[in-house]
Amino acid sequence: MMDFFPVELLRLVFDYCDGATTRTLRLVSSRLADVGYEYLLPPHFAAVEWKDDVKRLHSIATHERLRGSIRSVTFNFSKVDEYNARHASFFQHWLQEPEERSVVLQDAWIEYYDLEERSRNLPPFHSRSAMVEDSFKRLPNLKELEITYTKCPYDIEVLREVFLVRNCRKRDRAQACKNMNAIVSAVRHVRLSSLTIDQLPLEIFKLADERRHWFDCARSFASLSKLDLVLDSPNSLFPAARARAINGLGHVLQFSPNLTHLSLGVHTYHAPMEKFNLSFYELLGDFTYEKLTDLRLEGISCGEEDLRAFLVRHGRTLERLRLGGRGLAKPYENSIGGVHLHEGTFRSLFASLQGGAKLPKLQRFHLEGDMEAGDFMTSSREMYKFHAVSDDNWADVPKTRRHPRRTIDCLALERYLLHGGAYPKLATAAEAGE
Repeated sequence: MMDFFPVELLRLVFDYCDGATTRTLRLVSSRLADVGYEYLLPPHFAAVEWKDDVKRLHSIATHERLRGSIRSVTFNFSKVDEYNARHASFFQHWLQEPEERSVVLQDAWIEYYDLEERSRNLPPFHSRSAMVEDSFKRLPNLKELEITYTKCPYDIEVLREVFLVRNCRKRDRAQACKNMNAIVSAVRHVRLSSLTIDQLPLEIFKLADERRHWFDCARSFASLSKLDLVLDSPNSLFPAARARAINGLGHVLQFSPNLTHLSLGVHTYHAPMEKFNLSFYELLGDFTYEKLTDLRLEGISCGEEDLRAFLVRHGRTLERLRLGGRGLAKPYENSIGGVHLHEGTFRSLFASLQGGAKLPKLQRFHLEGDMEAGDFMTSSREMYKFHAVSDDNWADVPKTRRHPRRTIDCLALERYLLHGGAYPKLATAAEAGE
């Protein structure tokens, strides 16, 4: 009976089917098999290093009918720091009975070593850059790309738990740069709308040979509407090298004039509480994103005037602003991804922006993490610790979640920034008697 349905209706049916149902439905008739062919693959492709996903992606890309199915790709290069992860996993399961704990941890690590043995039998990712590049050339509908070093690549609950702890994730900066260059060399063949990288070594922008890969992607980056970058700052970067890296990063950011969503953060793994000193003028000059509606900044230290100028320059379109985030905080720690002002004060900054005159389109404002401003040696130094009231997608944080003591929310400041009035008294929950 379904053979007589219009193709559009059959496609609608397949839209509501999961993978197993799709395969079963295609067995009903030759017409359903033909219409359902393009639904065999999910639109998102996730690649990990312990499977030969590079070859699998290439096989899909060279298949005449299946290559159009792929719309987004995630490359997961995350690695486990075994020493720290073993200790963390033991204490995370401390309350279990010893026999039960032993079985759970032993099974998890046996499975992990099995997967790692598989990955050692595969060639390094960067050595297969030609195959990755050829795959990208042949994926006509690829629009979203994510590169992650912080998400657990294993379907193992014990490791998913320890991956939330920063020092349980292994970091190899040289290998990360090689992998990143291999992917970016392929990106020039596609027109992306979204790019997310959660651990991008900053030094990749300081050397001419490595910057060239990024500069070759100017046409590809021009189509981006969403860019989410978390920079990984090295232990030491001499002033000249730092200036070249910031200059290179600034050029890459300016290749994307059509951004509507920009998230820029810096994580300093060698000193998680540190903030990266950044000048928006040095980074972007007077460049303006004419369509920017959403902006998020995390883990940086800047000047009040510099930050104000950057925000006001985007006031015509900016609708949602987030300052700060979780940073590299462990699951049980307060957020430490705040923004610091090494010149000026937050009170002066917010007073100059409040009421809607400078940011007329602003609808939402959020602060999270450690916010500090002013001279360390003066009693007037501002120091606040904000807990999140919404997630990165602006969904409310459940009220059942217990907020850490000595932290405050930003709701009063949000009202002040949007509607004006008297500057709010910023008291912690403990001080307010909650």
